[in-house]
Amino acid sequence: MKNSILIAILILISGCSVSRREEPKYFHGMSGCFLLYHLKTQSFEKEIGDTCKERFSASSTFKVPLAVMAFDSKILSENQILKWDGKVRQMPMWNRDHDAKSWMQYSVVWFSQKLTPKLGEKKLKNYLNIMNYGNKDISTGITTAWLNKPNDLRGALAISAYEQVEFMKNLWGNKFPVSIKAMELTKKIIYKETSPNGFRLSGKTGSNSYDPDGKIQLGWFVAHLTNGAEEYIAVTNLRDSKPSEINSFGGPRAEKLMKKILTDVGLWQ
Repeated sequence: MKNSILIAILILISGCSVSRREEPKYFHGMSGCFLLYHLKTQSFEKEIGDTCKERFSASSTFKVPLAVMAFDSKILSENQILKWDGKVRQMPMWNRDHDAKSWMQYSVVWFSQKLTPKLGEKKLKNYLNIMNYGNKDISTGITTAWLNKPNDLRGALAISAYEQVEFMKNLWGNKFPVSIKAMELTKKIIYKETSPNGFRLSGKTGSNSYDPDGKIQLGWFVAHLTNGAEEYIAVTNLRDSKPSEINSFGGPRAEKLMKKILTDVGLWQ
């Protein structure tokens, strides 16, 4: 009897050990986080990485709450065109007029920077408070706070992966004290694609860097996935441990990594 119990314990320990050993290592040369939250069961189905509680510059993921604010306050409508100011910027696709959908698609910084002054500091702070968005810190300026480098000593509008999940849960549940139309329009303009197996993906990347050359990247991807009764919030962030030779911004890298993990768990095929 004792031998049987001992064997059972050894098998259990061995199985746990193999499970841990076989957990794929997704963050090579990086630290990072992946969270998968099931909206129906209201529980996390996957939590990977060591930076899930750490706040980082919101970067362009801030465009999602900003869209809610802009639609709710009626300083932006779905088909409204904002005119390019003629200033040539580093991303060629930014150098033209844009509407709300293309603002998100191409992550146009100047578009955001036209919206925040129209909101004004007081209203922007109020929206951040009612959304409980990260550290709510816009003290370094309402046109730049979310863009500051994550190691900027002045600080930044920063948020953690868990807080990103909470924001996306409230957005998709239409739980913010703003107009339903503002939330629905925001969800509409961040739609990205549908996978071959029918999962509809909506989300937003965010890119930043710790160094002037952009070699040590910070990347975000916040997302919503749905397919019939299956509905999830997923968030990925990554931070390079050393200068990267990959010629890509952190946000697209975070999106690619998320899709790999989602594929491994059977949700993106």
